[in-house]
Amino acid sequence: MAKIVKEYLNADLSKLPNFTIHPIVLKYWALGGGSSWLGPNTTPITTCPDGVGSYQHYVNGSIYYHPSVGAHEVHGLIKARWSSLGWETSFLGYPITDESTTPDGIGRYNHFQGGSIYWSPSTGAWEVHGSIRGKYSALGWERSFLGYPLTNETTTPDGIGRYNHFQGGSIYWSPGTGAWEVHGSIREKWSSLGWERSALGYPISDEQVVFGGDGRISHFQHGSIYWSATAGARVLRERVRVHVKTLETPVSFTLNEQFAAMQEVYAMAGIQVDWATTENLVLAALNDVDVGGCTMGSVTAEQVTLFGNRNFVGVDDMVVYYVRSTVPAYNGCAAHPAGRPGAVVVRSASRWTLGHELGHVLGLRHVSLSDRLMTGLGTFGITNPPPDLIASEVTTMIASGLSTAL
Repeated sequence: MAKIVKEYLNADLSKLPNFTIHPIVLKYWALGGGSSWLGPNTTPITTCPDGVGSYQHYVNGSIYYHPSVGAHEVHGLIKARWSSLGWETSFLGYPITDESTTPDGIGRYNHFQGGSIYWSPSTGAWEVHGSIRGKYSALGWERSFLGYPLTNETTTPDGIGRYNHFQGGSIYWSPGTGAWEVHGSIREKWSSLGWERSALGYPISDEQVVFGGDGRISHFQHGSIYWSATAGARVLRERVRVHVKTLETPVSFTLNEQFAAMQEVYAMAGIQVDWATTENLVLAALNDVDVGGCTMGSVTAEQVTLFGNRNFVGVDDMVVYYVRSTVPAYNGCAAHPAGRPGAVVVRSASRWTLGHELGHVLGLRHVSLSDRLMTGLGTFGITNPPPDLIASEVTTMIASGLSTAL
């Protein structure tokens, strides 16, 4: 038989019109036949329970055939996992690849019509499919930070969604949110709160870098979790929206650096900072803006003109205007006309000035301590970055009317 198959494989098929060999036999001999790792067959070629495909078992594996995908082998722990799920009658369907080495050179996988099974020495064999598999693929499969799966796709305890845990994190899916990854300290925080059954609900984003800085954030249905090395993991249940109007480009710290610093300290108050829009303004007469005594409730004509520029800005949104200088000279000034919440910040201000001035807009006053965001001693002299916000300040910020619940 072996001789016949080998001759068939090398033959001109047009000269053998009445001679056919089952695709399973062809696959078996393509892998090495009786001398291959599959070993001798233990069953004849048999029609599958679905009545469409066929299979043959061997000492060390199996070959399955389906007319639309061809014949492929499956063996070892991947075969055992496929068997436990229901073979070809499961959601996985038929194999569409042989067992193959993963690109990282460590594990093995088979792709199937409805998903995949991944195996590594340290994790065993687990299936991943559907939208979760789509997200896993988009992130880079086993070479991503997620690594190999540690579970099959599983129904969440709330009965609504699905998840797979991986070596480096998890992917959660629900009908209303889609599939998103969560990992590291943010995942630990979410887990401690009760996963999807917590007040936060399901993730609605992957973990993201915050304004190009060191912070990380994941958004959920009803809030966010922020993390940085200094702030740790913080649940954000409130949001402020900030619009940037630039007359002069910051020179000491970039906008990203200033917003990253603001988000880190505002995270202590459980407030998410959204940078909503950016607009360049050409207002040469206001590059050095007169702010008078910089007193809340008392503004100059130039402040009234400057703060009138609120394109794309919601009623309760805040605006920061970046200028060359103020007259008299300050790093910033939060005095604003009624109904136009915002502040002026000079281009040479410190990284903490933005958060400080908008803290004033949210109702906070100066304190005579250099370890606090609202220090009246100058934000360049802050001694403990990120500076502190105390409980009463947090209460004031949230009660300002400019902070909205997530």
